[in-house]
Amino acid sequence: MSKRTMRRTGASALAAIGMGAAMVAAGGGVATAAPTSTDMTCTSANPLPWAPSFTWNIRAGSGESIPPGGDVLEPALLLSGGNDLPYPPGGLIPSIGPNWYGTQVLVDWTNTTTGESGRSVSDQAAWNQNPGIPINRTFPGTGTVDFTVTVQTGGGWWFINTQNAVCQGTIDVVSRA
Repeated sequence: MSKRTMRRTGASALAAIGMGAAMVAAGGGVATAAPTSTDMTCTSANPLPWAPSFTWNIRAGSGESIPPGGDVLEPALLLSGGNDLPYPPGGLIPSIGPNWYGTQVLVDWTNTTTGESGRSVSDQAAWNQNPGIPINRTFPGTGTVDFTVTVQTGGGWWFINTQNAVCQGTIDVVSRA
């Protein structure tokens, strides 16, 4: 074997090793997808001046639901969660006093795969001592979805002294079919 052939073989081997190391370090050109669920934490003041502030723990996930007026399951962005308030809440008169909350959730979304965007509004919950995330179904279609969740909490009803907690996230909404 000539010196020239040995140099070329050595250079080729070094190039292959370098490319392998670069692919491992950079992910090898494999596309990475957004997760199909995410956990978020956001805070807001309490609409009841004597009570502690809210820390909301929200899980957003890809799932399926039947849209209003529909009869077939469709891919959806679904929310669940709660907060860190004590139960029953401390207050002026615990359990029987004015320690009640109402909530509503807004979801502003953009499907970066399709370019579509929109807003969904949850059911409204009222007169809960320890509020959670009301039923919310968002139908952005399948693809990667950027979204902003606004939890509106009020005293008794969501619209009395409303306080907003805002969380943002990205997930892939997938079809189970």
